[in-house]
Amino acid sequence: MHPIKGAVFLPVIVAFLAANALLSYTLYPYTYTRAMFHEMETADYDTLIIGGSHAKCGVDPSVLKEKGGFSAINAAQGGEHTIDMYYLVRKAAESTELKTVICEIDPSYWVDEPNQTQEYVSVYHDYPWSFLKAGYFARKMLRADFRTAPFEWYLYRQQISHLPELLREKGSREYREYDISQFTDTVQSYHEDGFIARFRVEEGTTREDVPALWDRTQYNADEQKYFEKTVDFCRKSGIEMTAVVMPIPDATYEAYRESYDDALAFFREYMAARGVTLLDYLAGEDGGNQESASRDRAQRVPHNLDDFCDNEGHMYEDAAAAFSEVLAEDLKRL
Repeated sequence: MHPIKGAVFLPVIVAFLAANALLSYTLYPYTYTRAMFHEMETADYDTLIIGGSHAKCGVDPSVLKEKGGFSAINAAQGGEHTIDMYYLVRKAAESTELKTVICEIDPSYWVDEPNQTQEYVSVYHDYPWSFLKAGYFARKMLRADFRTAPFEWYLYRQQISHLPELLREKGSREYREYDISQFTDTVQSYHEDGFIARFRVEEGTTREDVPALWDRTQYNADEQKYFEKTVDFCRKSGIEMTAVVMPIPDATYEAYRESYDDALAFFREYMAARGVTLLDYLAGEDGGNQESASRDRAQRVPHNLDDFCDNEGHMYEDAAAAFSEVLAEDLKRL
């Protein structure tokens, strides 16, 4: 390259990359995931909860501590796939003496590809910069839509209409100090340990939702790949990992029984073959496809539709406490 052209080209590339990084930083709103990572890096804990939104609203670390002696952070959240779980476990193991991992298994996450929306980067975006994040980028972002890897902000470009508020937010004390008060409203409360408590209020309740379902024909091998990487890492690191299937309303189980029964059959066989303990709480009284031990376990936790804020299976705060007490007891017996 001609020296003059090179002298012009390099500053242009640097300016482009800087502008791109600035857009990704500025347009992404402050979410509880950022506060969660801060807690993961600074708190004293020995247990990590990973999974989807059912675990986020269903496993209460304060109850695990009281009833089982587990000092936990709930790092589960909606849209969290096994690749995200793997890097969360790696980060936690780097930050604390991790002893236990509670991994929610939501069968619907193991089918089809993740939707590439803002949720796709909800864990990755706030993941602290490190060599681990470089690997995370290569394995997740480089496999995304061709616009996503170089232009992460493309996934949340609609936030540009809120640019003035976002700029104020980035300069606020709340942002700098990881304040979590803004994540509590009339529907739910976000706790410092990562748990989301859903209130029994009409505003946050729906009976119109249709749950995402398991379909063996749409099985996504990537979910298995990163689940097994997590299992392998935990074994090599001396970390006890337990898989958990969360309870759902009995009415939902009955409505989609064939799909749920097939999912249970698959994951019971899959976990047994890999030597992973599976605690299955999916269905209550009429969980016909469950083994007797699973059925007995499931009957001890909430399954009434009134204990959930939707058909899919997000528990109210008091139901989550009741479930978490049983979970703590069962984990202690392992």
